Amino acid sequence: MELSPSRSLGDDGYKERHELAQRYHDHGDYIKALEVIEDSILMIREKHKIPSDLHFLQGSIFLELSKKAENSDLRFVFLLGSVECFLEDYKAQAFAAISLFHLGELLGSALYYGKSVRVAKQSLSLMDFNPLDSVQQNNKRELGGLMEKAESDSHTVAMKRLRPYWEGMNAESKRNFLKVSTAELRSYVERLYGREGVDALEEVFDSTRLNRKWKFWMCGACSQKFFYPKKFKNHLEQVHATKYKPLKEDLVQRVDEVWTGMISVGDWEPLDIVAAAEMIKNRPEVVKEFVYVGGWSKDWPLAADEKRRKLLKAIQLLLVSFLEHKILSCRIRDWMMQFPMKHLAQFEVSELTFATLCRLVETPQCICFLECRQLSQILDLLKSIKCERDDGTELISKVTDSLWSRTRVKEKIDIDHEFSFMLLDKRLLRGKIASFDDEGSIDVCDHNVYYAKTHPQGDDIMTWLLDYSFIDKSFEFPRSIRTHNLDIRVAVLRAIHFMRRTLVARYAKKWRILCYDECLKYVKSVCIQEDERRLNVPEDQRNNYASVLFEKCKEQLRMEVKDHHVTEILFCAVRDVLEGASQPTLYFTNALDWLTLIYGHKNLSDDVVLKSIDLLRSVVTKKVLLADSKILLVENTRINLLDDFVRLSVFDYRSYILPLLKRFLREKLDEIVDMDAKAKLAAVQAELLAEEKKEKAKKLGPKKKKHKSNKKTSSSLSSHLVQDVEHESANNLEPGVTSLKMAEKDSMEPEEKGRLESSSNTNNQEEEAIKDLQNMPKKDSLLDDATRYRSALDMTLKALLNIKVFQEELVHIRQPFHDNFEEQVPYALQNLFSAFVSEQITEEGLYSYLLSNLLASLEEVHSMSSDAVEVVVSILEFCHYWKSSERESLVTRLFTLEEYERISCRKCRRMPNYPEQSSYGIVMAANSIRNLKCAFGNRKFEDILKATRMKDGIICDIKTGGCGETNFVHHIITRCPPIFTVVLEWVKNETEKDIFETTKALDWEIDISRLYEGLEEPNIKYRLVSMIGCVEGEYICMAYKKNRWVSLRHEASAEEVVGNWKNVIRFCGERKVRPEILFYEAFQWPSKWQKLISV
Repeated sequence: MELSPSRSLGDDGYKERHELAQRYHDHGDYIKALEVIEDSILMIREKHKIPSDLHFLQGSIFLELSKKAENSDLRFVFLLGSVECFLEDYKAQAFAAISLFHLGELLGSALYYGKSVRVAKQSLSLMDFNPLDSVQQNNKRELGGLMEKAESDSHTVAMKRLRPYWEGMNAESKRNFLKVSTAELRSYVERLYGREGVDALEEVFDSTRLNRKWKFWMCGACSQKFFYPKKFKNHLEQVHATKYKPLKEDLVQRVDEVWTGMISVGDWEPLDIVAAAEMIKNRPEVVKEFVYVGGWSKDWPLAADEKRRKLLKAIQLLLVSFLEHKILSCRIRDWMMQFPMKHLAQFEVSELTFATLCRLVETPQCICFLECRQLSQILDLLKSIKCERDDGTELISKVTDSLWSRTRVKEKIDIDHEFSFMLLDKRLLRGKIASFDDEGSIDVCDHNVYYAKTHPQGDDIMTWLLDYSFIDKSFEFPRSIRTHNLDIRVAVLRAIHFMRRTLVARYAKKWRILCYDECLKYVKSVCIQEDERRLNVPEDQRNNYASVLFEKCKEQLRMEVKDHHVTEILFCAVRDVLEGASQPTLYFTNALDWLTLIYGHKNLSDDVVLKSIDLLRSVVTKKVLLADSKILLVENTRINLLDDFVRLSVFDYRSYILPLLKRFLREKLDEIVDMDAKAKLAAVQAELLAEEKKEKAKKLGPKKKKHKSNKKTSSSLSSHLVQDVEHESANNLEPGVTSLKMAEKDSMEPEEKGRLESSSNTNNQEEEAIKDLQNMPKKDSLLDDATRYRSALDMTLKALLNIKVFQEELVHIRQPFHDNFEEQVPYALQNLFSAFVSEQITEEGLYSYLLSNLLASLEEVHSMSSDAVEVVVSILEFCHYWKSSERESLVTRLFTLEEYERISCRKCRRMPNYPEQSSYGIVMAANSIRNLKCAFGNRKFEDILKATRMKDGIICDIKTGGCGETNFVHHIITRCPPIFTVVLEWVKNETEKDIFETTKALDWEIDISRLYEGLEEPNIKYRLVSMIGCVEGEYICMAYKKNRWVSLRHEASAEEVVGNWKNVIRFCGERKVRPEILFYEAFQWPSKWQKLISV
């Protein structure tokens, strides 16, 4: 490959240094060359931009060193270094693509192969290739070959990596792999293509959901869609003038299917005309009983005439060829039928008898009565008819076939009833798909049973997954579908209009020929009339035909006729007759000039005139017959072009999204394989860690060792909870309520904060050291706290992941957290959520591995003594960073409750406005709920919550002009979050009965419109879906799954089935499970709020 790097001016000595480095390079002294280059870069960098040819020379040296390197590791270093050098200049990017390709070969890495393809494409797009420059064209071919080789090798590497894992997957996992979640796909497209991609995908979804078809036809002129080709053709003919409709009497008609069948299947054997005529005349009753099969009867007497038989077979072959090309007109058929009638008339068989008694006018067998002279006359005419037009339109058909084949799809794709899954073809699990699915219809199925009877076989699906050969790279998702083949479609549409124009011209010419024939008939009738007139006048008063025709022309010229074309054609016909023309003249220039020419032949003899008329009529008859065939040829071309246009206009959404689906599934499988590898690695690491702990325990023995904890303590619960009531004592909670608040951001500037910390550290260093020694936790308590914290974290995650709307939101987002001061924690959390969304979380050991990573991240910022409430708040705070620039964060949309508190003072009637408060839910004292429920047995849970919250009064502030009266509080919201959280506070000495009565006071379903004021619509229902409880210091999760409640415990693989809500109440009472955090999910709320969380 030959390329020249771009150059930029350096300092005054740059040229000499560059030449020196080049000489060292040419002599193979790469070390000296690199030394000069580096010195030049250092000197130039201070004043000027570094010339790109220095980088190019350095990259060339690295590339050559990589070829000479004996060690593969050393070769990798040189290749990677050369990539950066070549990328400094856009003209040298082709060399960067080569280096990246060699890196892919060296490592067997799909990563570098992919980068090589991308850089090569970019290089081709940036460089202008002169088609006359052989060097540039050679470079272009080399880059193209490099891309093909890189893509092929990349697929080979991926196949080696993915195929073994696929073979090890169980049948159910393979079936589930082919279920493509529309929500996940939508989220994936949004990440790749943004709003443009989502709009394109929604267009696909809307069309398929409404029409149940993948295929449609799009008009290139007006962008209308049609799902049936016949309707599309009608639209083109009626709206876009792709068809010419002449007058009914002028329309050329093809022979019908009946005649087509009779011509094709007949024996075409010569018949004995003499014997047949005798039978018709003398034995009509016998002829009437003849049996016709397919228009042919074997009862007619045959003639042993080989010459006639050959002529008949030749006529049949031509007629069959015309039928195949659809150019046999009814006029030609009727012209041939005239010969038998005239011929049988010579044997005294009338036309009436021929048509009614013999029924021969209805069958081509009557042609078999003709003699050789008539058959030769028919054959000569048929031979002059062309079956094809030499117009090159077959090239359009070839192009159409090529483009149409790109839209054909083999894979059938169905959907489920809720359109939540796209169900790929079952046959992909069994092997290769041979036939194309040109119908493109969509079946609506139950995704749970769709693949139930399909047994996966082999690994051909991996070949399918990595095969992108059929993709039309000039048209890829999410490009507008209207642009698909738009250039060629518009060109073909104009070609159809051209054929329509040609058709109009052909019909116009035929009309003039027919008009000319009528004029010849008129000329003949004038001659006959003159013969009749001569019978009644003396011979000296008789006129010859030529003079009479001249007078008729003068008379016609003086007349006012509506159509002057008739006068023109009459003049043409008369002039041709008098001049003895062999071919008709259909156009003329000046009537007076032509009249003068006609006058010059006024003395022409009558015999010459009659002979000329007969000759021209025979020529015109042939021209009319040929005109019909030519018109049918043009019409066939128009129809073929219209069919090509229809095929070019077909669009199959599957060909549009299948490459996207393959890429999506490929990346999904890559993630699964990566997670599986991580899980196996985690298992090995866990075993090694366990062995290491055992070894340390043996070395330490029974001796206890004090140590200092370097963990940061999390912000206390008071930073998240705003107390509305005061508790009299820590062991005796009065009825009260708190709000689960979001942690406020530190308003202190980082520099100021650092200075304050620095000054305080100096003064309090000794005091903190003493406190650390006094408050140092014991080893056993640290272990208990860590286990309890892990249990709280585990149950919190399982409770959150059981909430449907939370699951859906994770699918929609699936994008990285925004940067923050604790990056490690959010990414660990995102990895866990991503594994859950991709359904990889079920892989053995993977959840424990991800949970351990998250726990290790949290240890740096949270105390292991945190309870479940603090864990929930921490998780939600971290999720605040999971958002895009276009939307609010996940937590704001799903969990945040924006609440206003209002009072109406009973004494001074003031109505002060308090600022809006944002929280994740409310916190209630468990004994308050229990006591109110016992006092008012039939009160609903939401009514108990409201009564408790209202009873906690607010004082009418005297400082702002109030009276100091205590008033009830009204809690107002204008929008309900999809998830409503309630936290219960316990005193930790409740009896089994207390726990039972408290749980009994809870309700599975609540109406939040009864709890808050300010909502426009009533009956806003929420349903309890997850609940975190605590029993003897261990946290458990109660989750509602598949219409039943189950109990989940930390490090327990199996779920314990509890049953219905009554069973949950009994379960909590018997096992002393104190419900602490309740997650309610909206299931009946105003549709206008749905858009607040929809994508």
